[in-house]
Amino acid sequence: MLGARLPQPPVGRERRVPLSAHAAPGRMHSLAATVRWHGAGQAIARTAGFNVASSVAAGLGGILLARTLGPTVRGEYAAVTAWFGMALMVGGMGQPAALCFYVARDPLRAPQYVATSRVMMLSTGALALTAGMLLAPILSRGNPEVATGYRIAFGTSVVAFVGASYTFSLQARDLQRWNVVRVSQPVLSVVAMVVLWSLRLLTLRTALIVLPVTMVLQLGWAYHCCRLTGLVSGRSEKRLFRPLTGYGVAQIAALTPAALNAQLDQLVLSQTVAPADLGRYAIAVSLTLLPVPLVAAIGNVAFPQLAARRVITEGTRRLQLLAVLGSASLATALLVPLAMVAYWLVPLVFGAGYRGAVPLLWILTPGAIFLACGQVVGDLLRGRNHPAIVAWAQGLAAVFTVVILVALLPLVGVAGAAIASTVSYGVALAAMLRSLWRLPRHARGRGLAGLDASENLVKEP
Repeated sequence: MLGARLPQPPVGRERRVPLSAHAAPGRMHSLAATVRWHGAGQAIARTAGFNVASSVAAGLGGILLARTLGPTVRGEYAAVTAWFGMALMVGGMGQPAALCFYVARDPLRAPQYVATSRVMMLSTGALALTAGMLLAPILSRGNPEVATGYRIAFGTSVVAFVGASYTFSLQARDLQRWNVVRVSQPVLSVVAMVVLWSLRLLTLRTALIVLPVTMVLQLGWAYHCCRLTGLVSGRSEKRLFRPLTGYGVAQIAALTPAALNAQLDQLVLSQTVAPADLGRYAIAVSLTLLPVPLVAAIGNVAFPQLAARRVITEGTRRLQLLAVLGSASLATALLVPLAMVAYWLVPLVFGAGYRGAVPLLWILTPGAIFLACGQVVGDLLRGRNHPAIVAWAQGLAAVFTVVILVALLPLVGVAGAAIASTVSYGVALAAMLRSLWRLPRHARGRGLAGLDASENLVKEP
């Protein structure tokens, strides 16, 4: 696996080795590298399969909603889920990434980290729930039915936050169970929507009720898996609040502008354009995001593997290069053909009312390639304990998002939001790539705060 490390010679000490003695170690090193890459490839392939299943489930649910509810109600659903996603991101305090990092870094104290994070999530979940209930009438723009939808979504906050504590600790401990847990919610959701549709009960309200029901089921399954892997036997410890908070703050500093880049367009459109226009824009966005779960499998596997390493080797640098090139190539290979057939595909699948989504999809296609590759690069940086770099890059991109939205939205409408997204994703990717290649070649940077602040710099032979 990627986490395996070959023995290193003492730092600063030179040894004279007969020339004939290099052949066998060289072959052993090559064999070990082959085994690691084979294992990593299998893990990436399995994770990609689960990502695709999740994406397909979400896509089927989106198609069903679009064809059943029409552009206007589909736009209202997009607005509710966009704001709920923003609440989950802010209230989550970066704990999904922080938990994965520290469970991988310090497996002996993993149960204590999970318990401590759970306590934090209960508090922030309650705050998000209260804020959402108060903001529902404002966000709904006076529509009582939509306001009820916001209340249903925000009512799920505590369940979603606590569930994240269990789910993402599994990413570092048991990748297979993590994959099953996280795909369970979208799969159950689309099954429930199909049942509601068959009974002629699929409306905005019932579609949103599916959200808390499936999240509760996912929470129960995640807790069961954590029990099987020994992650729920610990107690919260005050001294663990600092490392979790430190890493989480850096992560939330990255996620906040990243979420703005991903959601600000729809958040702004939910308050400035007709719901039907937002519905078409949401379809264009969802189509261009289809390859992202597949590409993200590379980062899903690399993140905990890099977090478990304290020595950066030639294999680590090779992993980074292949991850970046592979993600960019895969995203391009999937999105370019989709853009080429979109003119015929979109009306066929979603209906003639969504033909206006096609030009938006064309504008968003390069941005989606940047986004997919950027998510992998961000995971590489987080795995090397540099979430602050991701925060800086996403913050810079958020500035571009706001400026372009202000400049173009009054002139070209929803197309301005598509342009803003594409440009901001490109800026974020360029900034993160530049920082990744400039990191120290032989050791990971020190964390912002935590129990692992005394890492050694280790030289390669």
